Formats: sequence, structure tokens, C-alpha cells
Amino acid sequence: MSFSSSSQNYRLVGTILHAQCHDRHGNLHNAELDLNHLLGNNDGHFDISGRHFHESSGICGLNGTLLVATLRRGDGSFRDALIDLNEFVGNDNGRLVRA
Repeated sequence: MSFSSSSQNYRLVGTILHAQCHDRHGNLHNAELDLNHLLGNNDGHFDISGRHFHESSGICGLNGTLLVATLRRGDGSFRDALIDLNEFVGNDNGRLVRA
């Protein structure tokens, strides 16, 4: 089930994505998912096969379903990066999961 089409009131607190997610019966459930366990940093780009992006990031936030952060590159500089949460976050019967 699509994350954004089946959830509401999503927000980011630190690296934790919080949302109210609909289950198969339409009931809402409070759900959370730590994005730091699902995303890495590959030279200033989000890496969906990595982990612990936050250890090498600056400012981080949500713009709609876009996760936006400044990520450190290998040379020590920072780069603005973004990724659409719909690409890798899903709703499994009222729970946020890696899609």
C-alpha cells in the first residue's frame, strides 16, 4: 500500500518518521519508522541500501513526502540531497515498513 496515499499527519522527529496509517479496514494507527536504519550516505547522496545517514548529515527535514538533508561528501563538503519517501516506505496494514 502506498505510504502517502494511505497515511496522514506524517512528520519527522529527528530521524523518526511518524504517521497515522490506515489499515485494511480503514482504521487509523499511530506508526513510526526510523529512517536512519533504512538510509545511508554515499558521497552526499541518499543510499537506500545503506544505513546511518544521520551521522554524516546536517540539517534534515520533510517537505511533503521528500526527505531533505545536507549530507557530507567524502571531501568533507556538504551537499543538499533529497529522496521521496514513497520510493522505499510503505504501509503494511497500518504499520510503516520498508517497501
